[in-house]
Amino acid sequence: MTDPTHAPSDDARSDEFDDATSATLDALEDVLDVVRERHPDTPQWEFCEGVLTALLCTRRAIGEDEWLPFIFGRDGADVFASPAERTQFSMGWLERESQLRAALNAKVDSLEDERALSPAVMDWRGLLACLPEADRAEATQGQDGPPPALAQVWAVGFLAAVDHWADDWAPPRDKEIADMLADALACIEDLTDDDTDTPVLNLYEDDGPPSVSQARFDAFGEALWAVYDLYDIAKSLGPRVAPAQSSKVGRNDACPCGSGKKYKKCCGA
Repeated sequence: MTDPTHAPSDDARSDEFDDATSATLDALEDVLDVVRERHPDTPQWEFCEGVLTALLCTRRAIGEDEWLPFIFGRDGADVFASPAERTQFSMGWLERESQLRAALNAKVDSLEDERALSPAVMDWRGLLACLPEADRAEATQGQDGPPPALAQVWAVGFLAAVDHWADDWAPPRDKEIADMLADALACIEDLTDDDTDTPVLNLYEDDGPPSVSQARFDAFGEALWAVYDLYDIAKSLGPRVAPAQSSKVGRNDACPCGSGKKYKKCCGA
Protein backbone atom coordinates (compact mmCIF):
# COMPACT_ATOMS: atom_id res chain seq x y z
CA MET A 1 0.00 0.00 0.00
CA THR A 2 1.06 3.59 -0.47
CA ASP A 3 3.05 4.98 2.46
CA PRO A 4 0.37 7.14 4.09
CA THR A 5 2.89 9.71 5.33
CA HIS A 6 3.92 10.44 1.74
CA ALA A 7 0.62 10.44 -0.10
CA PRO A 8 0.08 12.42 -3.32
CA SER A 9 0.16 16.15 -2.67
CA ASP A 10 -2.91 18.20 -3.56
CA ASP A 11 -5.57 20.34 -1.96
CA ALA A 12 -8.32 17.77 -1.46
CA ARG A 13 -9.38 18.32 2.11
CA SER A 14 -12.66 16.82 3.19
CA ASP A 15 -13.84 20.05 4.83
CA GLU A 16 -14.05 23.66 3.76
CA PHE A 17 -12.10 26.09 5.92
CA ASP A 18 -12.41 29.80 6.50
CA ASP A 19 -9.96 32.13 4.76
CA ALA A 20 -7.60 32.40 7.74
CA THR A 21 -7.34 28.64 8.19
CA SER A 22 -6.90 28.03 4.46
CA ALA A 23 -4.14 30.65 4.33
CA THR A 24 -2.34 28.99 7.25
CA LEU A 25 -2.56 25.52 5.72
CA ASP A 26 -1.49 26.76 2.30
CA ALA A 27 1.56 28.49 3.80
CA LEU A 28 2.57 25.33 5.67
CA GLU A 29 2.15 23.14 2.60
CA ASP A 30 4.13 25.61 0.50
CA VAL A 31 7.09 25.28 2.86
CA LEU A 32 6.80 21.49 2.91
CA ASP A 33 6.76 21.40 -0.89
CA VAL A 34 10.00 23.39 -0.99
CA VAL A 35 11.63 21.25 1.71
CA ARG A 36 10.50 18.10 -0.14
CA GLU A 37 12.55 19.15 -3.17
CA ARG A 38 15.65 18.76 -1.01
CA HIS A 39 14.38 15.96 1.22
CA PRO A 40 11.94 13.67 -0.64
CA ASP A 41 11.02 11.85 2.57
CA THR A 42 9.34 14.96 3.98
CA PRO A 43 5.82 13.99 5.13
CA GLN A 44 2.61 15.59 3.93
CA TRP A 45 0.94 18.18 6.12
CA GLU A 46 -1.87 15.78 7.04
CA PHE A 47 0.68 13.62 8.88
CA CYS A 48 2.06 16.74 10.59
CA GLU A 49 -1.49 17.77 11.52
CA GLY A 50 -1.97 14.43 13.24
CA VAL A 51 1.25 14.95 15.17
CA LEU A 52 0.25 18.49 16.12
CA THR A 53 -3.18 17.36 17.31
CA ALA A 54 -1.59 14.67 19.47
CA LEU A 55 0.84 17.17 20.97
CA LEU A 56 -2.09 19.33 22.04
CA CYS A 57 -3.41 16.29 23.91
CA THR A 58 -0.07 15.44 25.52
CA ARG A 59 0.22 16.06 29.24
CA ARG A 60 3.21 18.40 28.93
CA ALA A 61 4.16 21.03 26.39
CA ILE A 62 6.42 19.60 23.68
CA GLY A 63 8.76 22.25 22.28
CA GLU A 64 9.99 22.75 18.73
CA ASP A 65 13.36 21.30 19.73
CA GLU A 66 11.55 17.97 20.18
CA TRP A 67 8.81 17.86 17.56
CA LEU A 68 10.73 19.31 14.63
CA PRO A 69 13.43 16.58 14.42
CA PHE A 70 10.72 13.97 15.04
CA ILE A 71 8.70 15.10 12.03
CA PHE A 72 11.58 15.63 9.62
CA GLY A 73 13.98 13.00 10.90
CA ARG A 74 16.77 15.57 11.15
CA ASP A 75 17.75 18.69 13.03
CA GLY A 76 16.13 21.96 12.03
CA ALA A 77 19.43 23.31 10.75
CA ASP A 78 19.47 20.46 8.20
CA VAL A 79 15.81 20.84 7.22
CA PHE A 80 15.42 24.47 6.19
CA ALA A 81 17.49 26.33 3.65
CA SER A 82 17.35 29.62 5.55
CA PRO A 83 16.23 31.13 8.87
CA ALA A 84 13.37 32.82 6.98
CA GLU A 85 12.11 29.45 5.70
CA ARG A 86 12.21 28.00 9.21
CA THR A 87 10.44 31.04 10.63
CA GLN A 88 7.70 30.75 8.02
CA PHE A 89 7.08 27.14 8.97
CA SER A 90 7.27 27.81 12.72
CA MET A 91 4.85 30.72 12.50
CA GLY A 92 2.43 28.63 10.45
CA TRP A 93 2.73 25.80 12.96
CA LEU A 94 1.95 28.12 15.87
CA GLU A 95 -1.02 29.61 14.04
CA ARG A 96 -2.44 26.18 13.22
CA GLU A 97 -1.80 25.10 16.82
CA SER A 98 -3.84 28.10 17.99
CA GLN A 99 -6.68 27.21 15.62
CA LEU A 100 -6.82 23.61 16.79
CA ARG A 101 -6.58 24.58 20.45
CA ALA A 102 -9.49 26.99 20.02
CA ALA A 103 -11.57 24.18 18.53
CA LEU A 104 -10.70 21.83 21.40
CA ASN A 105 -11.58 24.48 23.97
CA ALA A 106 -14.92 25.24 22.34
CA LYS A 107 -17.96 23.74 24.00
CA VAL A 108 -19.69 22.07 21.08
CA ASP A 109 -22.51 19.54 20.95
CA SER A 110 -22.15 18.72 17.26
CA LEU A 111 -19.26 18.27 14.87
CA GLU A 112 -21.27 20.36 12.42
CA ASP A 113 -20.73 23.38 14.68
CA GLU A 114 -18.37 25.73 12.83
CA ARG A 115 -16.24 25.93 15.99
CA ALA A 116 -15.76 22.15 16.16
CA LEU A 117 -12.48 20.36 15.53
CA SER A 118 -11.97 19.92 11.79
CA PRO A 119 -8.57 18.41 10.94
CA ALA A 120 -7.01 19.08 7.55
CA VAL A 121 -7.58 15.58 6.20
CA MET A 122 -7.76 14.49 2.58
CA ASP A 123 -10.25 12.40 0.65
CA TRP A 124 -7.51 11.21 -1.68
CA ARG A 125 -9.72 8.58 -3.28
CA GLY A 126 -12.47 11.11 -3.91
CA LEU A 127 -10.00 13.45 -5.57
CA LEU A 128 -8.55 10.76 -7.82
CA ALA A 129 -12.00 9.49 -8.76
CA CYS A 130 -12.91 12.98 -10.00
CA LEU A 131 -9.79 13.37 -12.17
CA PRO A 132 -9.67 12.49 -15.88
CA GLU A 133 -7.98 9.16 -16.45
CA ALA A 134 -4.77 10.72 -17.79
CA ASP A 135 -4.46 13.08 -14.83
CA ARG A 136 -5.22 10.25 -12.45
CA ALA A 137 -2.36 8.21 -13.87
CA GLU A 138 0.02 11.14 -13.49
CA ALA A 139 -1.12 11.83 -9.90
CA THR A 140 -0.49 8.22 -8.85
CA GLN A 141 2.77 7.77 -10.71
CA GLY A 142 5.31 6.05 -8.51
CA GLN A 143 2.71 4.89 -5.97
CA ASP A 144 2.74 1.17 -5.21
CA GLY A 145 -0.81 0.78 -3.98
CA PRO A 146 -4.16 2.48 -3.46
CA PRO A 147 -4.23 5.96 -1.95
CA PRO A 148 -4.82 6.18 1.81
CA ALA A 149 -8.33 6.11 3.19
CA LEU A 150 -10.02 9.14 4.71
CA ALA A 151 -8.04 10.44 7.75
CA GLN A 152 -5.63 7.51 7.63
CA VAL A 153 -2.59 9.78 7.27
CA TRP A 154 -3.81 11.99 10.12
CA ALA A 155 -4.33 8.99 12.41
CA VAL A 156 -0.89 7.59 11.61
CA GLY A 157 0.67 10.94 12.53
CA PHE A 158 -1.33 11.16 15.77
CA LEU A 159 -0.34 7.69 16.94
CA ALA A 160 3.27 8.15 15.85
CA ALA A 161 3.47 11.06 18.29
CA VAL A 162 1.82 9.00 21.04
CA ASP A 163 4.39 6.23 20.52
CA HIS A 164 7.32 8.64 20.38
CA TRP A 165 6.37 10.39 23.61
CA ALA A 166 5.16 7.19 25.26
CA ASP A 167 6.23 8.22 28.77
CA ASP A 168 3.97 11.27 28.58
CA TRP A 169 1.10 9.08 27.39
CA ALA A 170 1.49 6.37 30.03
CA PRO A 171 -1.92 5.57 31.55
CA PRO A 172 -2.61 7.03 34.99
CA ARG A 173 -3.24 4.87 38.05
CA ASP A 174 -6.90 5.83 38.06
CA LYS A 175 -8.50 2.86 36.27
CA GLU A 176 -11.52 4.79 35.03
CA ILE A 177 -9.39 7.49 33.41
CA ALA A 178 -6.95 4.88 32.08
CA ASP A 179 -9.85 3.06 30.41
CA MET A 180 -11.12 6.33 28.90
CA LEU A 181 -7.63 7.00 27.53
CA ALA A 182 -7.39 3.54 25.99
CA ASP A 183 -10.87 3.73 24.45
CA ALA A 184 -10.16 7.14 22.90
CA LEU A 185 -6.86 6.00 21.41
CA ALA A 186 -8.58 2.90 20.03
CA CYS A 187 -11.01 5.13 18.12
CA ILE A 188 -8.08 6.88 16.44
CA GLU A 189 -6.29 3.60 15.80
CA ASP A 190 -9.36 2.35 13.92
CA LEU A 191 -8.61 4.98 11.26
CA THR A 192 -5.20 3.49 10.53
CA ASP A 193 -6.98 0.54 8.88
CA ASP A 194 -8.09 0.65 5.27
CA ASP A 195 -11.64 1.56 4.31
CA THR A 196 -12.88 -1.66 2.70
CA ASP A 197 -16.62 -1.10 3.05
CA THR A 198 -18.81 0.00 0.14
CA PRO A 199 -18.21 3.71 -0.59
CA VAL A 200 -21.27 5.93 -0.48
CA LEU A 201 -19.84 9.45 -0.12
CA ASN A 202 -17.39 11.64 -1.99
CA LEU A 203 -15.93 14.32 0.29
CA TYR A 204 -14.03 16.02 -2.51
CA GLU A 205 -17.05 16.70 -4.72
CA ASP A 206 -20.59 16.14 -3.50
CA ASP A 207 -21.66 14.68 -6.82
CA GLY A 208 -18.39 12.83 -7.48
CA PRO A 209 -18.00 9.04 -7.57
CA PRO A 210 -18.38 7.54 -4.07
CA SER A 211 -15.04 7.16 -2.29
CA VAL A 212 -15.77 6.93 1.46
CA SER A 213 -17.96 4.39 3.21
CA GLN A 214 -20.54 5.41 5.78
CA ALA A 215 -18.72 3.30 8.36
CA ARG A 216 -15.50 5.21 7.71
CA PHE A 217 -17.21 8.57 7.90
CA ASP A 218 -18.80 7.59 11.22
CA ALA A 219 -15.48 6.27 12.55
CA PHE A 220 -13.86 9.60 11.70
CA GLY A 221 -16.52 11.38 13.73
CA GLU A 222 -15.92 9.05 16.68
CA ALA A 223 -12.20 9.76 16.44
CA LEU A 224 -12.81 13.50 16.62
CA TRP A 225 -14.87 13.13 19.79
CA ALA A 226 -12.07 10.91 21.11
CA VAL A 227 -9.61 13.78 20.61
CA TYR A 228 -11.84 15.98 22.76
CA ASP A 229 -11.71 13.31 25.48
CA LEU A 230 -7.92 13.05 25.24
CA TYR A 231 -7.55 16.81 25.43
CA ASP A 232 -9.74 16.97 28.54
CA ILE A 233 -7.84 14.10 30.17
CA ALA A 234 -4.50 15.81 29.56
CA LYS A 235 -5.79 19.08 31.02
CA SER A 236 -7.22 17.37 34.09
CA LEU A 237 -4.13 15.29 34.83
CA GLY A 238 -1.43 17.81 34.02
CA PRO A 239 2.23 16.88 33.43
CA ARG A 240 3.46 13.60 34.85
CA VAL A 241 5.31 14.08 38.14
CA ALA A 242 8.26 11.93 39.14
CA PRO A 243 7.78 10.04 42.41
CA ALA A 244 8.86 12.14 45.34
CA GLN A 245 12.21 11.21 46.84
CA SER A 246 12.34 11.46 50.62
CA SER A 247 15.13 13.64 51.97
CA LYS A 248 14.69 12.36 55.52
CA VAL A 249 17.93 11.11 57.09
CA GLY A 250 17.73 7.85 59.00
CA ARG A 251 19.16 7.80 62.53
CA ASN A 252 21.74 5.18 61.52
CA ASP A 253 22.68 6.98 58.28
CA ALA A 254 25.88 8.97 57.95
CA CYS A 255 25.34 12.50 59.15
CA PRO A 256 24.93 14.91 56.21
CA CYS A 257 27.27 17.39 57.92
CA GLY A 258 30.21 15.28 56.84
CA SER A 259 31.51 14.42 60.29
CA GLY A 260 31.68 10.72 59.52
CA LYS A 261 29.53 9.91 62.52
CA LYS A 262 26.07 8.39 62.44
CA TYR A 263 23.29 10.96 62.37
CA LYS A 264 21.96 9.83 65.79
CA LYS A 265 25.32 10.50 67.39
CA CYS A 266 25.90 13.80 65.67
CA CYS A 267 23.40 16.42 64.48
CA GLY A 268 20.51 14.09 65.32
CA ALA A 269 21.53 13.60 68.89
